[in-house]
Amino acid sequence: MSQYKDQFQVLLPLREAEFAVKEAVANCGWGVKEQVPGRIVPRIGVGLTRNPSKIEIGMSENGEAETTITLHGKITGMGPLQKRHITAEVGKLRNAIDVAVYHAESAG
Repeated sequence: MSQYKDQFQVLLPLREAEFAVKEAVANCGWGVKEQVPGRIVPRIGVGLTRNPSKIEIGMSENGEAETTITLHGKITGMGPLQKRHITAEVGKLRNAIDVAVYHAESAG
C-alpha cells in the first residue's frame, strides 16, 4: 500500500476549519463517506470512476483560533504510479482546503 501524509495549520477555530474542509471536499467533486467531529473521510470519485484511494482528514484544535489539519492518503498497490496518484489526490485536496480557508478568513 502506498501512502502520503501532509500536515498543516490554519488560522481558523476547529468548527470553522471543519466547514472549510467540507467545502473543499465538495469543490473536489467528492462526497463524504464518514464524518465525526475532528475527522472526515471523503468518497473519492463517482460511480464507475471511483478509485481505490482513501484520504482521511483529521482536525485538532491548537488554542482558540488555530487548527491542525492532517491529510493521510492511502492507495492499494505499490510503486511509482500509485505513489504519484495518491500524492496528486492529497495535493488536490490540500489546494482546495487552502482556497476554502482563504475565503473563510476573508469573510471573517
